[in-house]
Amino acid sequence: MIQLPILRAEVHGVLVLDDTASVRAHLRTLADLYREDPEGVGDALILIADLGDAAEEARCSGGCDCAGLARDRVVDDLLVDMGGARVALDPRISHRALMQARGIAGAAQAIADTARARADELAALAAMERKVREDARRPAAS
Repeated sequence: MIQLPILRAEVHGVLVLDDTASVRAHLRTLADLYREDPEGVGDALILIADLGDAAEEARCSGGCDCAGLARDRVVDDLLVDMGGARVALDPRISHRALMQARGIAGAAQAIADTARARADELAALAAMERKVREDARRPAAS
């Protein structure tokens, strides 16, 4: 089953792309891997955290991002161990493949429509704020 992110409106109209379903599945897989090899998975997670700290330190000091690249390689290796993060789509010419493609297109269209509406709303609000600022800068007519 494909787990697509869902676009949600949060507090004050803020839009959030919610990928909880996919992350939940990855965490369950990570927990299963940890049960099978707690030392190996634990060591990998600690290494990722340590390399993240080193990458942040290098970024702050203007140094090389070698630690960040090394961290990304360890993360990629762990993702491979977890089965990857890619979802294969049905390559056949069948009703199921058609319905899968339509479902993805519908979800993508819903995200695009919501994002477009939010962009239009923000543009209108920004224009109103700009007008208020411009009106406040104008000298009062005597």
